[in-house]
Parts: sequence; structure tokens; C-alpha cells
Amino acid sequence: MKTFAASAFAACAVMAIAVGVAGAGPRPAPVTPMIAGPAHAVESSIRGVPVDALPQAGQCRLWYDALPVDRQAAPMDCEHANWLVRTWGGRVIAHDAELAAYQGRNDFDGVPTAALPQRGFCRAWLDDVAPDQQPAESDCLVARRIVEHAHGRVLFMPI
Repeated sequence: MKTFAASAFAACAVMAIAVGVAGAGPRPAPVTPMIAGPAHAVESSIRGVPVDALPQAGQCRLWYDALPVDRQAAPMDCEHANWLVRTWGGRVIAHDAELAAYQGRNDFDGVPTAALPQRGFCRAWLDDVAPDQQPAESDCLVARRIVEHAHGRVLFMPI
């Protein structure tokens, strides 16, 4: 049995060397990671909103000027967008116009993009606390309770 295992191992090693020496065809070019450039370069007629970020006709989208395009809220019903923006602030954009703009509770100043809560969640953001020491994202009730006891604000990311 040992002789068979050793000869099988030797045969595999010889084949591996032969394929490597003979070349199994051209080697593929190394994959170079693509560095994302400005993915949304063409501006629409709505200030600060790229054409490819506009919602479809009949839908609206909340827009926060302080956030990058990929962290904006998903398109939604216009009535829902108007309801959210009255509390949380931002702009309501349709496919061809800005419908409303409000100052609200959301203040993303000084918050790194990586620290924003995911869509549908809130996060307490405490003043004078380093980004890596901030409380984790949570539901909005928990975030409000945290800021009641410490000086800060609640960040909300609409779905």
C-alpha cells in the first residue's frame, strides 16, 4: 500500500511539474482592482442630483446634500417622502423637479460615511465622542433614549 501511495504521489508531482513547464496556455493577466471614479458625473436639472440618481416618474426620493449618492434613500411613494422630510429634513425630489425642502432633525455634519446607520435604522451620535466610540445603530426609540441622557442627536436613514 505504501508503494502505491508513494508512486501515485510521484506521478502527481511529475504531472504538476510537466504542466507548469510545458505551460498550460497563456497565463491570465493579473487582475487590477478598479478604483471607482465619479460614478455619477452627469448632473440633472435638480441641483446636486446626478441624472442616474433620479427616481422613476411617479416616485420620489429624499435627498440629503451632505450624503454621497450611494447613501441616499431609495425611491419611494411621494406622499411618504413628504411625510418623512417634514420630520427628518432634506429635500424631496421627483424625476423632473424638487418638490419640497425642510430643515429637520437629521444633521450629518461631522459623521463619517462609514458610520451612518443602514437604511431603516437610527443611530445616536454624541457630541465630543470619537466616531469609533459612538453607540451602535439601533431602532429610533433606543437612539432617542441614549441622546436624552447624553448631549447628541439622532441620525435616521430612511429606507
